[in-house]
Amino acid sequence: MSSEERSKFKQTAIGLIPKDWEVKTVGDIFTLSQGLQIAKNLRSSVQTEGSVPLLKITELPFGKFAEFVNNIQPQHLASRDDIIYTRTGQVGLVYTNFEGCVHNNCFKIHYDPNKFDKMFVFYFLKQKRVYDYANSVAGGSVQKDLSHPAFKSCIIAFPSLSEQKMIGKILKDTDSKIELNQEMNKNLEAIGQAIFKRWFVDFEFPNEDGKPYKSSGGKMVFSDELEKEIPIGWEMRKLKEVCHTILRGFTTRYVKKSNLVNLNQKVNRGDYLDKTNFKFYQENTEVPEEKFARRKDILVNSLGQGTLGRVHLFWERKSNIVVDQHITIVRTKQEILHAEFLYFYLRHGENQDRLESYVTGSTGMLMLNISKIREFLVLVPNKQVQDRFAEIVSGLYDLKLKNAEENESLFEIRGVLLPRLMSGKIRVPFRKEIGETQ
Repeated sequence: MSSEERSKFKQTAIGLIPKDWEVKTVGDIFTLSQGLQIAKNLRSSVQTEGSVPLLKITELPFGKFAEFVNNIQPQHLASRDDIIYTRTGQVGLVYTNFEGCVHNNCFKIHYDPNKFDKMFVFYFLKQKRVYDYANSVAGGSVQKDLSHPAFKSCIIAFPSLSEQKMIGKILKDTDSKIELNQEMNKNLEAIGQAIFKRWFVDFEFPNEDGKPYKSSGGKMVFSDELEKEIPIGWEMRKLKEVCHTILRGFTTRYVKKSNLVNLNQKVNRGDYLDKTNFKFYQENTEVPEEKFARRKDILVNSLGQGTLGRVHLFWERKSNIVVDQHITIVRTKQEILHAEFLYFYLRHGENQDRLESYVTGSTGMLMLNISKIREFLVLVPNKQVQDRFAEIVSGLYDLKLKNAEENESLFEIRGVLLPRLMSGKIRVPFRKEIGETQ
């Protein structure tokens, strides 16, 4: 087909699409099989031979599954080639590359691989248009529920298989780079944790000769607070003594979109910020300067359920991010205690548990007591060791920030490309496969 022919469009129920594309409904070309409802007593928390993960909506985003089931019929099992679409509660989320039993609150999408490319189908379902449509036709007043007939009426426009494959590849390559950066950042975080443990738990930081301190005969003294030996010259101090700021964030009403960003407890994921959960303040909102997030702030989730005690080391360059009232801002006196050290200290096993033990309140309103946070005892190593550790962490976190900023750009690019590629507004070069007639 000539470039002139490829540039012609036709009007359809979903707008203009290329003349050489087809328009069908989901029910015309795909089949849907609903997942399986399995009683609690038939689930196990331990995976045994022959059992498979139960793929639940709440666990699919993280790829880790806590329950396993046996003797599942093939129509309810997902392979890595299958596409899973959520239909109850959280309607319209799309997943693939999972193996296990599809839960009742999901569909498994069946497509003919001789006519449809997996990734094209995946990204078709990921479109905002499809998400909005699925949620608009889902029934239920308390909890949304998307029925088979309702979803089958969704319209899909699609090109030849070869063009589908090229579209799917472009979008998948973008996502693969995002995933690579995310995995790299997890590894950088793990490196920081490993070095922290080696230096400040095992006390094997490099001595003046570059050898491991403790195993090379470094002097140790007993700490009554820790009930164990620590390097000589190190001490335990209250957080309020080594910080110049420990306070709650800011509160006001939110608006749909503005340049003044709210960093709330759902954004704070610990080792990264989930910016999809950002909220916004009105442009003319007056915010005290001390409640804007600053580089090297320690942010501790302090109110609500599920995220209490989560600790984040803020490393952004942006100056328009305001810390939410549900988060405690901790700013160290850098001449005494490096924020880089305190972050890993608070996140380390027993210290994280100790922090979370300060939770008070009823089930409906749990909170971390800020007075107790101020009294929190923290190990203060000598400055020279801290300086060396902070230098290493700064390098790791600069790399993390670079990857995170690249991902922000990639998310924006994908957001622009997705609707245009899936509607044919942007055409891609491709070679027809043998036997293709379109």
